[in-house]
Amino acid sequence: MNINILSNKISWFGKYSGYECLTDYFPKNGRLVITKPNDLVFNKLVGKIFRTYKGWEDISPTDIYAELNFFRRAGLNNISHILYLESHVHALKMVKNNRHKLVGTIHLPISQWTEERLEMLADLDNAIILYDEEIAEFSKYINREKIQVIKHGVDIDFFKPGDISAVKKNKILFVGHYLRNFHMFMEVYDIVRKDIGDVIEFHFIIPSFGRDKEIIQKITTLKNVFFHEGLSDEALLDFYQTSYLLLMPMTDSGANTAIVQALGAGLPIVTTDVGGIRSYGGGEVFPVVTNNSGLEMAELFAKYYYDNDFRNSIAEKQRQFAMEKLDWNLIARQHISCYESILSSGK
Repeated sequence: MNINILSNKISWFGKYSGYECLTDYFPKNGRLVITKPNDLVFNKLVGKIFRTYKGWEDISPTDIYAELNFFRRAGLNNISHILYLESHVHALKMVKNNRHKLVGTIHLPISQWTEERLEMLADLDNAIILYDEEIAEFSKYINREKIQVIKHGVDIDFFKPGDISAVKKNKILFVGHYLRNFHMFMEVYDIVRKDIGDVIEFHFIIPSFGRDKEIIQKITTLKNVFFHEGLSDEALLDFYQTSYLLLMPMTDSGANTAIVQALGAGLPIVTTDVGGIRSYGGGEVFPVVTNNSGLEMAELFAKYYYDNDFRNSIAEKQRQFAMEKLDWNLIARQHISCYESILSSGK
């Protein structure tokens, strides 16, 4: 099978992070063409010209040039796949031929889509959604028969548990800034400090550009709170392997990179029952709490903190879930099956 991919590299992701890792696990007996935006002067120039022509003033010229190349190659391959549809949904109108061989992956919850962008999905014949919970909502814009659900994978050989003796009971991890419920974190922080004291360290992995919200600035001033960025893959893994919990309340979620990495590493997850969390084991593999219920989350935190056996049992369940459901080798095979079903349908 010849596969044409339009990808994006998230600037703060390392080698083992992101949905684009999928292509590393595709069979080697076919042709794989991957198009990514880059900053070459010629690409920017062409992209700017086309942006002016289309009136896409909020779209990066490098993204536009990559889209042009990707669609130009569509007729030369069996299947064409936009890995991050949210970044390129505007370009679906460019597809004149071979629409039946095009698929796009939806990552974000429907709350993050404007009605205008949702209506653009009418030009998409085939979709992959990375979680189950909002299939009905997206089906209002895409034919339900053309939607397949495939989970976001994780590199289980890299994101794996470390030595249990290296886990530090008072080291708590929080990863990312998008759709995180920082106000709820503040409430939990205050309750935990009153209950347990000042022994706990809260480590946030958030790039500098993601710290501009007033609530995050306030968190940076709290006692025993530490912010990190620019980590190597190995340093990131060390945080997952040596922290006691991932404390990460969410306001909404589709698929989430930090969640799948914590699952792989066997780091117990403390988060909210929102969006696609249940597609990744929430409520079945690990407990979840009601959004904006800081007291409920603090009580769950305390249960983990005072019961090591409970904590370690959840860690084992999460690791097992990752190995059985999220291994990139499995996820890649599911994508190939998806492509084959699209091609066999003929249109």
